[in-house]
This record gives sequence, structure tokens and C-alpha cells, in this order.
Amino acid sequence: MPVDHQCFIEGDAAEDAGDFKTARASFERGAALGDPYCWSRLGLMFDNGVGCDVDKVMAMRCYRRAWRFRDVVAASNIAVLYREAGNQRAMFQWFKRAVEAGDDGAFIELAKCYVSGVGTRRSSAEAEKCLDRALEGSLSEAEREEAEQLLAVLHK
Repeated sequence: MPVDHQCFIEGDAAEDAGDFKTARASFERGAALGDPYCWSRLGLMFDNGVGCDVDKVMAMRCYRRAWRFRDVVAASNIAVLYREAGNQRAMFQWFKRAVEAGDDGAFIELAKCYVSGVGTRRSSAEAEKCLDRALEGSLSEAEREEAEQLLAVLHK
């Protein structure tokens, strides 16, 4: 049964208006109904302390729930939390999951791991493959620029 994203839409509008209490309540309602986007946004609120105290444990729980419902962005958010906690291997594995789920921007993060040997062995060849794949995909303008800059550094 498809999820109605009305709670997400309401929560997003409330957050944009600075009404974080309403945003959180809307995201919580949507999350209870199984909306992965609401789980991710709720996680982001806890992650960044928007409308609540920063709570990385709750953020991780929300992101993991979003991932179970197959929100692609959740995998990258989980990877970032592992990076912040210093668990480089888990970070790398979650960025791989993000890529496998279709998050083209996560290729850039994998490339950085390969360049620096963080969470995996260093490999300029693997980094270049990741950047090429990223540039073939759907990226924001900032992500595209970052990928091109990293690729230029690798080619030097």
C-alpha cells in the first residue's frame, strides 16, 4: 500500500516557516504511518538539533527506520553519523549501500575514501571509477563541481 506523504508535506512547510514543533509533530505522525521521508527528516531534526536537542542516537534510529523503508538518502546519513563517531569502516560500507540504492552523490564520498584510504584501501583507480560514475548520474551543481575538482586532482 503506498504511503500518503501529506504529513511530510505539512512538516516540510512548517519547518520552512520556522514552526519546528508542528514540523516535528507532522514528521512523527508520518513516521508512525511508515513514511520513510518523515523518518529521515525526523532523524535530521535530531541530528542537527532543529526543534529539539541534538540526539545522535535518536537520529541513527530514525535513519535506520527510514532505510528499512528504503529511503535512499538515509544510507548516506547513517554513513555520516558513523564518520562523526570515528567508525570509518562502517562509514565506508554505508556509503556503498547508498550508491547501490541509487544515491549518485555517495559516489563522491566513496571516491574520497579511496583517495585517502579511509575505511578501505587506497586506490586512485577506484576513486576515479567512482567519480566517473557520479558524473554520469544525477548530481546537484555543487556535487558535480566537487566531483570534477576531485577528478582533476587525480589526473595530476
